[in-house]
Amino acid sequence: MNYPQPKKIPHETKIHDQVLTDDYFWMRNREEDSDVMKFLNEENELFKNYLSDSEELKNTIFEELKSRELQTYETCPYPHDEYEYFERYEEGKDYPIHFRRHIGTDERQVCLDENELAKGRDFLDVGAFEISPCHRYLIYTIDDNGDELYDLYIKDLSTNEIIKEGPKKINSGPVWFNDSKHYAYIEMDENMRPFKVHVTDINNSFDKVIYTEESGEYFLTVEETMDHRFLLINAGGSSNNSISYLKADASDLNPIEIFPKEDKIEYTVEADGNDFLVLTNKFSENFSVLRTPITNPDYATASVEVEGSPERYLTNINVFKDFKVVSFREKGLNHFLVINGSERKEITFPEDAYHAGGGNNANFDTNVYRYNYSSPTTPSTTFDYNVETGESTHIHQVKVPGFDHENYVVERKFIPSHDGVLVPMTIIRAKTTKIGDPNKCLLYGYGSYSISIHPWFNRNNISLLDRGFVYAIGHIRGSSTMGRAWYENGKFLKKQNTFKDFYSCVKYLINEGYTAKGKIGIMGGSAGGMLVGATINLDTENLIGAACADVPFVDVLNTMLDDSLPLTQLEYEEWGNPNDKEYFDYIKSYCPYSNVQNRDYPAVLAIAGLNDPRVTYWEPMKWTYKLRDYATDSRVKLLWTNMDAGHAGASGRFESFKEVADIYTFFIKELE
Repeated sequence: MNYPQPKKIPHETKIHDQVLTDDYFWMRNREEDSDVMKFLNEENELFKNYLSDSEELKNTIFEELKSRELQTYETCPYPHDEYEYFERYEEGKDYPIHFRRHIGTDERQVCLDENELAKGRDFLDVGAFEISPCHRYLIYTIDDNGDELYDLYIKDLSTNEIIKEGPKKINSGPVWFNDSKHYAYIEMDENMRPFKVHVTDINNSFDKVIYTEESGEYFLTVEETMDHRFLLINAGGSSNNSISYLKADASDLNPIEIFPKEDKIEYTVEADGNDFLVLTNKFSENFSVLRTPITNPDYATASVEVEGSPERYLTNINVFKDFKVVSFREKGLNHFLVINGSERKEITFPEDAYHAGGGNNANFDTNVYRYNYSSPTTPSTTFDYNVETGESTHIHQVKVPGFDHENYVVERKFIPSHDGVLVPMTIIRAKTTKIGDPNKCLLYGYGSYSISIHPWFNRNNISLLDRGFVYAIGHIRGSSTMGRAWYENGKFLKKQNTFKDFYSCVKYLINEGYTAKGKIGIMGGSAGGMLVGATINLDTENLIGAACADVPFVDVLNTMLDDSLPLTQLEYEEWGNPNDKEYFDYIKSYCPYSNVQNRDYPAVLAIAGLNDPRVTYWEPMKWTYKLRDYATDSRVKLLWTNMDAGHAGASGRFESFKEVADIYTFFIKELE
């Protein structure tokens, strides 16, 4: 393959008596150097040519992906006061139409048609859809290039007119006050950090900053308590936070801090009568729920509502008028604890691998808790749990045309990692795919920020499973699948556990006959792309046949040394600060870009988003060229950049199907 040949301009960074040389540092300057866009366009053309001999396969997969989603369908309506809200997708249209209707009636009203908003735009993300407490007004926000900066609009649903264009280039999450006149929004600084909370009104007659976070290690969010009495301002870092509250009636715009920031202590709160219920790791690594007075919150005198334990990782709390629901994870799987007065009941599930999470619970005064359930063979299903009867009622299931769960096998294995720790892995295959055959396999992982990749339903994977692929998810350290310690043992100076866990999954799948050497592909996105890059550096046995790194964070060292980038300071609490030599040396030991070697590599596809504010386009770009410089094999090293998108990739359901079809075609070709 004739690859483009970019120039090399050595750039030196001197630190800790060492010199880091980066030949491709210049690629970050697309505004000043026209070669950047020239090469990105050439790479996209190269990728297009690479796929050209598989056009029929790619188109077939695309049509399969489309066929598994009804072209016209409606989402499960959720009740919100006297209305129920839902979305409708229509044949040939990429985006949803947001509807509502009075409960008990059939007459529906269009609240927002995203297809109309998308006209004339190459990208669309509606970040917020916030109905005012009186249900007359709608705040929505739009990002039209993927940079995660949103413009705010206010619509009067009684006239269907836009009554005001609000602030521009803000964070996606505004919140209404109870008077349906005032709302809070968050301003972004020059590094794309949410750092100031503003309050304004629907007429933009005033704008007041009520909270400023000066430290670059903290991002702000605003939300409302479930009882609608308070707005909560969260200053969140990677390993600690503080929350301040103010009354939701807008009578006092002076936030009051609940607990100050404390090293490695995290908490969330909900209001329950005169108390705050606090979900925190203050006294238990796996979190506990504490009760403390709103007027005088104090850890020292707080009572314990739900104990933490080594076996149960408490992840969330919902507080309704007459009951509470605590979400927890045990043995890597989610459950619910329902507290109704002195009575406590658990909602548990029978499958070996699944995901359950809270649904749309907009009403505070209710006896129903809505949750969603899915598994690798169970499409997303909505249930309403009645607190009084203790029964769950099936409300809705996503329809997947042509899918029969009886055709597939799901296994959950605990496999030994490099240090003997048992790592859970979910494995899915068609019943016709036999263990012991040299099957193609795709292993997916993430393993950072405590984020867990759950074993939920993924309709896209059917196109691989039906072609004889085995699909697996490694629930590796750096996630919180097995509790808080699972996360702590995959960050900072223990980050290598993440990559070694993943490579242990690769070896297990080969050794146990699910696949064979050279037949396994790996994939991950963002920090999961770093996982992919680090794992192929570990793969000196050449077990891996193909790798796809989607918006990959592969130049960890150089990025963490540049505190002018949006996320760097916040990220110190995940990877460490490389200005400290101990962390510098450790990050350097695994950084994918820093550790590319002169040896054989698998086929690689790197995907970038030109407007990505989280993982800049130049990281996958530089990494691809360095792989080509150093690799001694003849396998392809490809780069594709979405010119109209950011970190989340293409917008619109059909455009995203095209991306998936390209990726699957790559794996099918390269794992032959």
